[in-house]
Amino acid sequence: MQRAYHFESRFEYGGFSQGITWMVQRLILLNVLVFAAQLLLHIPLGGSPTAPGALYAPPGGAIVTDWLAFQFTDFLQGWAWQPITYMFLHGGLLHLFLNMLWLYVFGPDVERVLGTRQFVWFYLICGGAGVFATGVPYFMHGGSAAVVGASGATLGVLIAYAYLYPNRQLFLFPLPIPINARAIVLFVVIMNLVSALGRGPISVATHFGGMGVGLAYMMLVPRIRRLSLGGGRNPHASQTEHDKMGDAVDNIFRFDERRRRM
Repeated sequence: MQRAYHFESRFEYGGFSQGITWMVQRLILLNVLVFAAQLLLHIPLGGSPTAPGALYAPPGGAIVTDWLAFQFTDFLQGWAWQPITYMFLHGGLLHLFLNMLWLYVFGPDVERVLGTRQFVWFYLICGGAGVFATGVPYFMHGGSAAVVGASGATLGVLIAYAYLYPNRQLFLFPLPIPINARAIVLFVVIMNLVSALGRGPISVATHFGGMGVGLAYMMLVPRIRRLSLGGGRNPHASQTEHDKMGDAVDNIFRFDERRRRM
């Protein structure tokens, strides 16, 4: 009975029960505004469908592809802003919609657990560090394709969600039955492997990079903070102060255990 009630409440509000959070809302708005700017700044590429080294030309033309999209060769030459700017660009309306849908569904619960400030860092780290996984095909095969999109960041959010609520059930279109968060992660992994075999325009390395960074963050950061705070304790502090510090560290990534078991 408890499981059925929980499933119904989750389905009632599109995947989460408490609505959209402050930072998720603003990240979605920022991505939409940047995409609108891409459309306004679009410069034709002289009849060529792609810019040199690009998988495809996103709206915004050469300005976006050459300056703001991530290209591994450019980064090695000092274009240090690209790991951040690329994740707010998108290759088309469908690309934008799908990424923002993932953020809308999975982001609010993760933000509630991490807190707004830490959620922003988590999002940027997943996207910014995850894109460096493109260095693997770069060093293996040479060449550097332009990468745009929030997929690395949003898939990091998906991993965080599955880490916190592995058994929570959701509908994944077009499947007619609900599946849990762990199964969604498995589905995403399989789809990316299929895409990699097909050599499509999707940056699979960035997807796996974002997921890997997200998992590492969720597993390691609380432990690192616990060790850091424990190692810097004042030997003259009272036991009560020690207990308060320990409680504060234990509350990092705190969430309802009962809900996690569902």
